[in-house]
Amino acid sequence: MKKILILLLVLSTILAFSYQWEVFPGFFKPLKNLGMGGTYVTTSEGLGALLLNPALYKGGFDLNSQIVMSNNVTILPKLFPVITNPASFTELLTDSEFLNAMQGVHSYGMNFAVGYGANLLGFTIGGMGALQADAFWNLSLLNPSNAELGAWAGYFGVLGASFEILDGFKLGASVGGGMAGFLIPATATQYPAKIDITAEDPFTGLLPDDPSKILQQINKPFFIASVGGIYELEGWRFGASYFMTAPDILNGTDFRGIFSGGLSYTWQFLTVAFEVEDILNMEKTWLRKLNAGVETNFGFIKLFGGLHAGWLTGGLKLEIPFVNIGFVAYVYEYSNAAGLMGEQKYILTFDSKF
Repeated sequence: MKKILILLLVLSTILAFSYQWEVFPGFFKPLKNLGMGGTYVTTSEGLGALLLNPALYKGGFDLNSQIVMSNNVTILPKLFPVITNPASFTELLTDSEFLNAMQGVHSYGMNFAVGYGANLLGFTIGGMGALQADAFWNLSLLNPSNAELGAWAGYFGVLGASFEILDGFKLGASVGGGMAGFLIPATATQYPAKIDITAEDPFTGLLPDDPSKILQQINKPFFIASVGGIYELEGWRFGASYFMTAPDILNGTDFRGIFSGGLSYTWQFLTVAFEVEDILNMEKTWLRKLNAGVETNFGFIKLFGGLHAGWLTGGLKLEIPFVNIGFVAYVYEYSNAAGLMGEQKYILTFDSKF
């Protein structure tokens, strides 16, 4: 048993240096795509299409908001006193229930986007603006002196268009940019920060000295672009898309590109999708890149299910006048291998479309 724990600790330590972030400045997936196993190349719609595969963009007014929670959400109230008194964090180290719930990889986030598009001279042209925020930690009770903590926030805008060049064959492209930055660590460039939670004051140097100036940390510009193509034939969709950001702020590199391809089939109220995501990423295993999903559309309610990087996903969406409410269970896979370092997520969404 001891050897197994040591092995898991070593694996966690190794993987911590090469996180495969699924959400980062300028990139996130709407609820439908999360519920369908993370597929998006042939299933995106609305603002998600403008960002992930512009060839599927159809215009109109869209508003999308996401609240992203980890599976330990019920234990978080115990952290509230730490916000006003960081030194009180040491008192929680004797709370076994709290420590067990906090152990492992966890993150909380928010994504909010609004946009509008219309048809013009045969093109569907639109734009969107978005706000993002995310907090992350990785804690092992076997190695409390090597915990990780980070938080970032950002905003960006995108302009794009789609065009049907042949019957059933569509192309699309979008470009944009924004600003992002680290809220934690406030005085460093490496994300996430290494901390020793057993220290007398583990948060020294991590939090901004003046909370009123926290927005000044959002000071790193980035550029994003997306291109995609779709071919539709008798219920089938075949597609490919490429998303890029420069620089990759979370990983501290100059560039990141995500090339994906897939297909889907729709029969009456049922859609089945399969795709390979991030094909050119040589760090990921092929099983890690595979996504599959299914959607059943009953009019006012849509049900989703899928398989993402070896993990099951699923959820539902209620479409009522003026607002749609959705809930999905998803798994972020932080490692380069499927099913190795997943974090169970619960995403609540509210969106409107006109």
